[in-house]
Amino acid sequence: MTAAVGPPRTRGRAFIGAVRAEASKLWSLPATWLLLAATLALTIALSVAFAASVRSGATSAARTLDLGVLAVTWTQCGFFLLGVIAATSEHVGGQVRTTLVAIPDRIAQRLAATAALGLMSFAAGVVTVAVSITVALLATGTAVGDVGLTLVLRLTFSAAGYLALMTVLSSALGVLVRRAVPTAAVLLVYLLILSPILQDQRWYLLPDIASYTLWFATVPDGAPPALTAWLVIAAWTLVFLLSSVVAANRRDT
Repeated sequence: MTAAVGPPRTRGRAFIGAVRAEASKLWSLPATWLLLAATLALTIALSVAFAASVRSGATSAARTLDLGVLAVTWTQCGFFLLGVIAATSEHVGGQVRTTLVAIPDRIAQRLAATAALGLMSFAAGVVTVAVSITVALLATGTAVGDVGLTLVLRLTFSAAGYLALMTVLSSALGVLVRRAVPTAAVLLVYLLILSPILQDQRWYLLPDIASYTLWFATVPDGAPPALTAWLVIAAWTLVFLLSSVVAANRRDT
């Protein structure tokens, strides 16, 4: 009797398996679901509050869409925290050792974890932004046709792409620091205190400020072109990601 032989395990298959394993690990974290649910709930609440501040039919289509994504400028903190939790949870109870036994190649493990987190945060971003815009449209009595479905989709996917990249960036910072509280503190101080100040000074070389030209219908004065904004966001993400890969590859655990 001849034993069945499966297809050879190539590097590509091994990487896909690693991505699935990392995704399963993220799904199994209760903190992941609690944080995403809280972020969505807060986004809805803020969208209702912002939309209620204007009278029905009293805003332009662009202004309505801006109200729809305004809440995300605050609740994006949830995505940053998601990245922190995804990275630092590995160091709770020595779980990182188990991960490295399953995936000995540290570079592959880091990239697989990044891919899994990026896909999850992009999907969550699409849902969060779409719900936020929908709430604003309903609250202001604006039809999708009045603002344009193409524009709504562009803003939604642009915002989701930005949120996914920032989740990856915060995860990379979490890998570098390896502690949830200080990493989260740095990110929240920046987002809630420093960024609003720097935004007034038009620091478009910072990723979150540059992103406003991508997912607001009304482009801020002096904002860079969309391609430039994406390059700024991608550059920041890549610098942190590469630094985290190098750091993880050099550590004992």
